[in-house]
Amino acid sequence: MTGEEVALLFRNEAEGGLTLHSGGFGISFKRGWHKTGYKKRMLDMDLVSLRHPKQYKQPNPYYPDSRPFFFGKMNYVYMLRAGYGMQNILFGKGERSGVEVRFNYYFGGNLGITKPVYLEVLLDSQFDSLFKVVEVRQYDPEDPLMQSVENIYGPGPYFQGFDQMKFHPGVYAKFALSFEYSMWQHKVTALETGITLDYFPKAIPIMAYNKNENLYVNFFITLLWGAKW
Repeated sequence: MTGEEVALLFRNEAEGGLTLHSGGFGISFKRGWHKTGYKKRMLDMDLVSLRHPKQYKQPNPYYPDSRPFFFGKMNYVYMLRAGYGMQNILFGKGERSGVEVRFNYYFGGNLGITKPVYLEVLLDSQFDSLFKVVEVRQYDPEDPLMQSVENIYGPGPYFQGFDQMKFHPGVYAKFALSFEYSMWQHKVTALETGITLDYFPKAIPIMAYNKNENLYVNFFITLLWGAKW
């Protein structure tokens, strides 16, 4: 007996974690099955938010007590991805000081989910903080009161509008390197980073005054925790 830990081959792996990408953030889940000692079949799932690259928050310049809002934003957008792919082990832990380096790729379906934006609209005011009449309305670029920043007091309730969600089917591809560095053979602690491509046949309506794209290319980083068996 040398006291060294014997390397084991686990047939199954599952992990979940938090993901941050250049267009938002969310959660991720993966399930793997060993095909060979160095290859796994992988199920990949994400639920992430998606922001338009031109959106930014701004306050009403006439009301110092107003809350910043996204002027021109019509919908909050979330993406539910589900795909299948492969994971190839490039370097095992014994070869790279306890870090297993993997190359992953996934392809699958993407369901874009939109929820309308609501804003607090000023119906009557004297451009001061002492007198104002505010009404919560769904953002509509055709509404004359919503075509100017000075008529908006702030964002409306976030949870209003979930009964008006719409769905936009699409596809996605993901390419990544992952680094698994758990100290325990039956546990998974990994950092995955790479690029995603999300394509929708019909552009998702995010902004009113900026072009809405069909294709979104984002860089991402995901921290995962899980187990092997």
